[in-house]
Amino acid sequence: MGSIREYRLLLRERIRRLSVAEAFEYIDAIQSFKGDWPLVVARSALFESEKPVELEGLTPIPTTHGALAFVEFYADEEGLASSLAGKLGVSPEVLRSALERGVPLHRLAPPEVVEELENVGNYLRVFLFEAAVPLGEGPLQSSALASLEWVTDFDVVEVEVPGVDPEAVLAELEKSQYVGEYLRRLEKLFAGAETKARRLLLVRGEGEAKTKLSEVEAMVAQVVERVPALKTTVMYSRLLPPL
Repeated sequence: MGSIREYRLLLRERIRRLSVAEAFEYIDAIQSFKGDWPLVVARSALFESEKPVELEGLTPIPTTHGALAFVEFYADEEGLASSLAGKLGVSPEVLRSALERGVPLHRLAPPEVVEELENVGNYLRVFLFEAAVPLGEGPLQSSALASLEWVTDFDVVEVEVPGVDPEAVLAELEKSQYVGEYLRRLEKLFAGAETKARRLLLVRGEGEAKTKLSEVEAMVAQVVERVPALKTTVMYSRLLPPL
C-alpha cells in the first residue's frame, strides 16, 4: 500500500472505495468489536450526569490522524420496519413509529438481529459520525472549523492516550486476512504503546449513506488541514448516550 501521506481510514483500498451504505456490514464488524482498549471517550455530558446509566460502547475505525466512529445510522422507516417486524416479534407500525421518532438502527435491534437481514445498507439513509483528531502544540481556531458546512459541533478533551505510528497500523492491516484478525492485532499493538497526555479534537458531522468512505476521508482532511493535527493513530471505546 505504500507510505501514507494524507488523512485516510486505515482500511483496505476496496473498502475505502465503497459508500457508507455498501460498507455497513464491514463498519458494523469493527464497531461491534469488544476491544480491550486503554481509553474511553464520551461526550462530557455523559460523565456529568448524576443518574447511574448503563452505557454501550463501540470500537472506532483507525485513521492516520486518530480514529473515526459512525455513532448513529438512520434508515428508511417503511422498508426496514417491514423487514425487522417478524424477527423482533413486533408490528411494523411500532417499529416505524420508533424510526420516525429518530431511534437509530443500532438501538432498535440487537446486532445479531441486524446481521440476519440481507443488504442492511440498502435501508440506510443518513449517518452521524465523529472524528477524533490528536492535537499538537498550537492554538485551535474555532472559526476555521465553523466555516465547514458539514461540521455540526466539536469540542476538545484532555486524555491519557497511547498513540501509534499509522505505518505500524498499516503493517498489521497488511498481515490480516479478516477484520477480526486485524482488530486483535491492533489490541496487541496498542497494549504495548506508550501512553501520554494528549488533546483530542472531537469533531462531528453527518452525511447521506450514499457518501463514499473516501469522501468522508476528504471531509475530515479539511479539519486536519486547519488544526495542529498529529499524525498518530489512537484507539478507544466510544461510549454512546442512553436513549
